[in-house]
Amino acid sequence: MLKHYQRGGRMAALLGDKYIGGSCNRSRSFREWRLLRQMCAMELPVPVPVAASCERRGLFYRADLITRKIGDVVTLADHLLAEEIETDGWQAVGACIRRFHDASVFHADLNARNILIDIQSKLVYLIDFDKGCIRHLGDSWKASNLARLQRSLLKFKSLNRVFHFDQKNWDALLDGYNGRGRYGVSGSKS
Repeated sequence: MLKHYQRGGRMAALLGDKYIGGSCNRSRSFREWRLLRQMCAMELPVPVPVAASCERRGLFYRADLITRKIGDVVTLADHLLAEEIETDGWQAVGACIRRFHDASVFHADLNARNILIDIQSKLVYLIDFDKGCIRHLGDSWKASNLARLQRSLLKFKSLNRVFHFDQKNWDALLDGYNGRGRYGVSGSKS
């Protein structure tokens, strides 16, 4: 899969796909490539990085990342727009997030579009670690990370007439995160 780094927000109108930066080694694409390699070595469910590129022009660069395609998956958001997820599916999402947190992996943009689900196998993957990192100090960021995901789910619910998410689903996700239910902290079936 090809990911072309594109600015969002107000800066997109000004800079589009250009980033200010020094060496390509410190570019977004190479930082994410290195983090994905590190997470693959930890056996975390992420896309396998294949290549990163950085094209410098003056003070700016453009960047791309290529990862191996993950099988037949759908984003959590897209799935919830179409149909409900059973309790064990929510527990699997929570257990997956816990695996990353136990490995001190901070996902800066944990939202319903950056969680992929293989509906058949119930495997869960996280994607888009553009601003992610390994955080070794403290644990307060973990609760903030979960709160960010909850806000994302509630926002999708408020913007769509049909979005299959409620408090019972969130509680099941937290059960999976806390090692209760069918899925333990490892994210595999108990």
